[in-house]
Amino acid sequence: MNDYIIFTVSGNYYALQVASIQRIVQVPSITPIPNSHPFIEGMMSYENKVSKVVDFRAMMGLELLEEDLRRDKSQKSQKLLMYQTKESFFGIKVDQIEDIVSLDPSMLKRLDQHEDGCDFVELEGIVELSKRLVNVIKSVSMPVKE
Repeated sequence: MNDYIIFTVSGNYYALQVASIQRIVQVPSITPIPNSHPFIEGMMSYENKVSKVVDFRAMMGLELLEEDLRRDKSQKSQKLLMYQTKESFFGIKVDQIEDIVSLDPSMLKRLDQHEDGCDFVELEGIVELSKRLVNVIKSVSMPVKE
Protein backbone atom coordinates (compact mmCIF):
# COMPACT_ATOMS: atom_id res chain seq x y z
CA MET A 1 0.00 0.00 0.00
CA ASN A 2 1.17 3.51 -0.88
CA ASP A 3 -0.21 6.80 0.41
CA TYR A 4 -1.46 9.31 -2.18
CA ILE A 5 -2.62 12.92 -2.09
CA ILE A 6 -5.84 13.31 -4.08
CA PHE A 7 -6.25 16.72 -5.73
CA THR A 8 -8.47 18.32 -8.35
CA VAL A 9 -7.86 20.45 -11.41
CA SER A 10 -10.83 21.59 -13.52
CA GLY A 11 -13.06 19.05 -11.79
CA ASN A 12 -10.76 16.13 -12.66
CA TYR A 13 -9.24 14.00 -9.89
CA TYR A 14 -5.54 13.14 -9.69
CA ALA A 15 -3.32 11.34 -7.19
CA LEU A 16 0.39 11.74 -6.44
CA GLN A 17 2.39 9.66 -3.97
CA VAL A 18 2.79 11.42 -0.64
CA ALA A 19 6.48 10.43 -0.61
CA SER A 20 7.14 12.78 -3.56
CA ILE A 21 5.45 15.80 -1.94
CA GLN A 22 7.64 17.76 0.45
CA ARG A 23 4.91 20.15 1.52
CA ILE A 24 1.57 21.66 0.52
CA VAL A 25 1.44 25.47 0.61
CA GLN A 26 -0.92 28.30 -0.32
CA VAL A 27 -0.17 29.82 -3.73
CA PRO A 28 2.18 32.73 -3.03
CA SER A 29 3.16 35.61 -5.28
CA ILE A 30 4.55 34.09 -8.48
CA THR A 31 6.96 36.02 -10.71
CA PRO A 32 6.70 35.28 -14.44
CA ILE A 33 9.82 34.01 -16.23
CA PRO A 34 10.28 35.61 -19.67
CA ASN A 35 10.57 33.17 -22.60
CA SER A 36 9.95 30.12 -20.39
CA HIS A 37 7.94 27.05 -21.37
CA PRO A 38 4.17 27.83 -21.51
CA PHE A 39 3.51 25.32 -18.69
CA ILE A 40 5.81 27.18 -16.30
CA GLU A 41 3.77 29.84 -14.52
CA GLY A 42 6.83 31.46 -12.99
CA MET A 43 9.09 31.31 -9.96
CA MET A 44 8.67 31.90 -6.26
CA SER A 45 10.72 32.11 -3.11
CA TYR A 46 10.45 28.96 -0.99
CA GLU A 47 12.56 28.33 2.13
CA ASN A 48 15.27 30.78 1.01
CA LYS A 49 15.48 29.23 -2.46
CA VAL A 50 13.95 30.10 -5.80
CA SER A 51 11.62 27.39 -7.12
CA LYS A 52 9.74 27.19 -10.39
CA VAL A 53 5.97 26.70 -10.44
CA VAL A 54 4.19 24.67 -13.11
CA ASP A 55 0.52 25.07 -13.97
CA PHE A 56 -0.90 21.53 -13.87
CA ARG A 57 -4.03 22.64 -15.72
CA ALA A 58 -1.92 23.76 -18.69
CA MET A 59 0.25 20.61 -18.54
CA MET A 60 -2.82 18.41 -18.87
CA GLY A 61 -4.25 20.48 -21.73
CA LEU A 62 -7.28 21.52 -19.70
CA GLU A 63 -8.98 24.70 -20.82
CA LEU A 64 -10.31 27.27 -18.43
CA LEU A 65 -13.97 26.69 -17.78
CA GLU A 66 -16.35 29.64 -17.49
CA GLU A 67 -16.39 29.08 -13.72
CA ASP A 68 -12.57 29.18 -13.66
CA LEU A 69 -12.52 32.44 -15.63
CA ARG A 70 -14.74 34.10 -13.00
CA ARG A 71 -12.44 33.09 -10.17
CA ASP A 72 -9.84 35.44 -8.82
CA LYS A 73 -6.34 34.10 -9.66
CA SER A 74 -5.34 34.47 -6.02
CA GLN A 75 -8.17 32.16 -4.97
CA LYS A 76 -7.47 30.84 -1.48
CA SER A 77 -8.33 27.22 -2.27
CA GLN A 78 -5.58 26.83 -4.86
CA LYS A 79 -2.52 25.05 -3.52
CA LEU A 80 1.04 24.26 -4.49
CA LEU A 81 2.33 20.75 -4.12
CA MET A 82 6.08 21.13 -3.50
CA TYR A 83 7.25 18.19 -5.60
CA GLN A 84 10.65 16.55 -5.13
CA THR A 85 12.41 14.19 -7.52
CA LYS A 86 16.05 13.09 -7.69
CA GLU A 87 16.60 15.60 -10.50
CA SER A 88 14.50 18.61 -9.48
CA PHE A 89 12.30 20.41 -6.99
CA PHE A 90 9.34 22.57 -8.06
CA GLY A 91 5.78 23.60 -7.21
CA ILE A 92 2.76 22.11 -8.95
CA LYS A 93 -0.26 24.44 -8.90
CA VAL A 94 -3.57 22.60 -8.34
CA ASP A 95 -7.14 23.69 -7.59
CA GLN A 96 -7.86 21.83 -4.35
CA ILE A 97 -6.54 19.10 -2.10
CA GLU A 98 -9.30 16.54 -1.57
CA ASP A 99 -7.91 13.71 0.55
CA ILE A 100 -5.01 11.43 1.45
CA VAL A 101 -5.65 7.74 0.76
CA SER A 102 -3.79 4.44 0.82
CA LEU A 103 -3.94 2.52 -2.42
CA ASP A 104 -2.97 -1.04 -3.16
CA PRO A 105 -1.23 -1.27 -6.56
CA SER A 106 -3.65 -4.05 -7.52
CA MET A 107 -6.49 -1.48 -7.42
CA LEU A 108 -5.05 0.38 -10.44
CA LYS A 109 -6.42 -0.11 -13.92
CA ARG A 110 -3.40 0.23 -16.20
CA LEU A 111 -3.39 2.61 -19.13
CA ASP A 112 -2.16 2.00 -22.62
CA GLN A 113 1.13 3.89 -23.13
CA HIS A 114 -0.52 6.13 -25.73
CA GLU A 115 -3.37 7.23 -23.45
CA ASP A 116 -1.51 9.40 -20.95
CA GLY A 117 -1.73 12.52 -23.15
CA CYS A 118 1.16 14.62 -21.75
CA ASP A 119 4.94 14.53 -22.23
CA PHE A 120 5.61 15.82 -18.70
CA VAL A 121 3.12 13.77 -16.67
CA GLU A 122 3.46 9.98 -16.58
CA LEU A 123 0.25 8.26 -15.50
CA GLU A 124 0.45 4.97 -13.65
CA GLY A 125 -3.22 4.11 -14.06
CA ILE A 126 -6.75 4.93 -12.97
CA VAL A 127 -8.55 3.94 -9.79
CA GLU A 128 -12.20 4.32 -8.78
CA LEU A 129 -12.68 5.90 -5.34
CA SER A 130 -16.11 6.83 -3.99
CA LYS A 131 -17.61 6.56 -7.48
CA ARG A 132 -14.97 8.97 -8.88
CA LEU A 133 -12.27 8.07 -11.37
CA VAL A 134 -8.86 9.23 -10.15
CA ASN A 135 -5.84 9.50 -12.48
CA VAL A 136 -2.86 8.10 -10.56
CA ILE A 137 0.36 9.88 -11.50
CA LYS A 138 3.66 8.03 -11.54
CA SER A 139 5.86 11.09 -12.11
CA VAL A 140 5.90 14.73 -13.17
CA SER A 141 8.87 16.33 -14.92
CA MET A 142 9.79 19.98 -15.27
CA PRO A 143 9.15 21.29 -18.82
CA VAL A 144 12.08 22.94 -20.56
CA LYS A 145 11.92 25.50 -23.34
CA GLU A 146 12.81 23.90 -26.68
